[in-house]
Amino acid sequence: MRANEEAAAALQEYAELFALTGGDAFRVRSYQKAAKAIAGFPEDISEVDVRSVPGVGEAIAKKMEEFLQRGSFRQLDDLRGRVPEGVRRLTRVPSLGPKTAIMLFDDFGIDSPVALGEAISSGRLDGVKGLGPKTLANLLKGIEQLEQSGRRVHIGVAMSLAEQVIASLKAERIAYAGSLRRMKDTIGDIDILAVAPESIMADFRAQPYVADVIAAGDKKTSIRTTSGIQVDLR
Repeated sequence: MRANEEAAAALQEYAELFALTGGDAFRVRSYQKAAKAIAGFPEDISEVDVRSVPGVGEAIAKKMEEFLQRGSFRQLDDLRGRVPEGVRRLTRVPSLGPKTAIMLFDDFGIDSPVALGEAISSGRLDGVKGLGPKTLANLLKGIEQLEQSGRRVHIGVAMSLAEQVIASLKAERIAYAGSLRRMKDTIGDIDILAVAPESIMADFRAQPYVADVIAAGDKKTSIRTTSGIQVDLR
């Protein structure tokens, strides 16, 4: 297996953690763009100079070179240590941003979507600034969607769906990533990385296999398919 997808997944994780810790938005986008470029690069980056990948500058190249040597890089390790796992679990809830996740974790000790649902249902979060009735209702809906999409399917089912998604979208480069690329026996959701015009997000949401749009944006869209599997496009 090429190293590209694993390296891209690590860089994408770094971008997400960097954003969670208040990192500069421009740099976050740079990391995300580089991750997409690496995932879709036609050559194995372990066999070429990673600087030949469009969008990969010297700083990112050094991170990727370290990743290829030992399977991680220092800055990623540091951020993994700084961001509690509970915060990372909370950010899986659609429409729950990093600042709110950190507040819920720090101020209320909420460390999972289940705990968040219990806190909302019990009224514990009523009156909290920034969490009005509509926001709390949307969070409950997001938790429900997360639970529905949380079931795991055999890799053969996930692979077939991923190939269907890729075939349905027009992109300069597009590939599946995450646990599917790592060939896990079962898959929770499908991650797709694409280098394409922003219009790909609207095209993705309009596909006939889409049953529900979980979250929509210019940089990431999450949908649940008619078969109940969540697909994330970045």
